[in-house]
Amino acid sequence: MFQYHFSTTLVEQLLSFAGNSFQHRKKEILIHQDEPLSKLILVRSGTVSFSYDVGNGRRLLLGQLDCNNTLIGEIEALNNQPCIYTVTCLSDVQYNLIELKHWRQLLLEQPDLSLYTAQTIAAKFTENQKINLDKLLLPLSYNIAKDCLLRAEDKHSTLLRAYSTVSAEAERFATTERAYRRVVSELVQKGLIERTNAGLKPVDLNALNDFVDSFSQL
Repeated sequence: MFQYHFSTTLVEQLLSFAGNSFQHRKKEILIHQDEPLSKLILVRSGTVSFSYDVGNGRRLLLGQLDCNNTLIGEIEALNNQPCIYTVTCLSDVQYNLIELKHWRQLLLEQPDLSLYTAQTIAAKFTENQKINLDKLLLPLSYNIAKDCLLRAEDKHSTLLRAYSTVSAEAERFATTERAYRRVVSELVQKGLIERTNAGLKPVDLNALNDFVDSFSQL
């Protein structure tokens, strides 16, 4: 099954090229959006958040990722483009920097690692693209309900963790805090979800699934 964390074999071989270990503190920026990537980042431990800022005061948050030997910047390393997202540390983060030539050398020399890497990137892109298209084309109520359902079913390993604050969750759904609160209240009143200390949870999985499915029947 696809995982954000690349194959153990690839990580072990990349570590043979790693130099000094670095550390960023909580709230520090690991990568800036539109910044050229000179080295691949291998995050050994820590939690990071991905965001995209359009420059008008609004931004899209993708979610939180708990890293464990996690590669960041692999797409940019392959297409020689600047970083797509800003990556912010949500805890202390330990990482190594890998020269891009070593990463490319491993992929060229070992077809199995190259294929696995391609599958990993494709799975990550496909999942994120579908989520973003749903946000663009379907109502906010659908997207919040679908997100809650997927997390409850725990079948989608590509999902990034949700945030603990309403303001951040609103940005994750590319909406305002006011609109987010209103839609969540509507879903609660319908008896579909409930607010808990651990975030939104389904009250009735079958009812929530029927609500999500109803949008494809319109």
